[in-house]
Amino acid sequence: MPLGKTMGSWRVAADRQPVRKMKNTLRNKEDFTVKRPYRISVVELTRIVRFHLDGSPSPLGCNGYAGRPGLSKIAPMVEVHITLRGEPDPKTHYVLDIKKFDQWANEHIFPALSTCPGSTTVTQSLRNAFQTQNDFPHELISIKLQLSPYASLSLDATMPNVPLALTFTQTYDFAAAHYLWAHNADEAKNRSLYGKCSGIHGHNYQVEVVVEPESNDPIPSDKLDHLVTEHLLDAWDHQVLNELDDFQDVPPSVERIAQIAAARLVDPLAASNLKLREVSVSETDRTRARVRLG
Repeated sequence: MPLGKTMGSWRVAADRQPVRKMKNTLRNKEDFTVKRPYRISVVELTRIVRFHLDGSPSPLGCNGYAGRPGLSKIAPMVEVHITLRGEPDPKTHYVLDIKKFDQWANEHIFPALSTCPGSTTVTQSLRNAFQTQNDFPHELISIKLQLSPYASLSLDATMPNVPLALTFTQTYDFAAAHYLWAHNADEAKNRSLYGKCSGIHGHNYQVEVVVEPESNDPIPSDKLDHLVTEHLLDAWDHQVLNELDDFQDVPPSVERIAQIAAARLVDPLAASNLKLREVSVSETDRTRARVRLG
């Protein structure tokens, strides 16, 4: 069928390019603002910048996705997560051009990290970087250093006129069996309520613990490891959770596991000058429960 004779949405011109019918097209920002039925003006935008800390004086390289500078030897990599909050520009529709995130991180973060400094130096570098937020057209609300796939250090502006919040996050795992069963229900009701989960089965649980550390020990990895191991993992790992005292009054759903994990940890951590902020428990890669303590 020759183009252009019966297919009205195609041109007969030599380029044979399709032309989409455009009805009531919003051609500029003013049209968009007026015609949409709601106004969500503030956006939080996060950019991740990856650095290899190999002693290089500057983060040269053309592969920002894999990390700069380019690798020539074994070297640690750190991800810097930078988050701004503001309204998109009416002309560019950006909160910020992502290249400017990269430039800012190159200037204010990389020099402080390039020599793999101690934890207190890293923390002060994050605080110093926050003082340069006037370089941005919008509010800088978070800088997170992803130190490894399982540990991170974050500095966050949680509320106006409130001191910046420093938190350290570490991830753990344990394997355990459980089944979901309500003591006050009969077997038929339990089978109906919990389905296959009423039968005994197991999970490889992941537990993410977020603490507010002491200023002189902002990356308390070893201390936190010992406390979480002693007060949580040793009690639950390779156990049938339903048989433990922790779960005699409630079944070990992921929600209850997160709550009881937080209850187990809050006092021992406080006794070691670590304020527990959050506990998250992942039962699978699609199911997670989180308890926030402030």
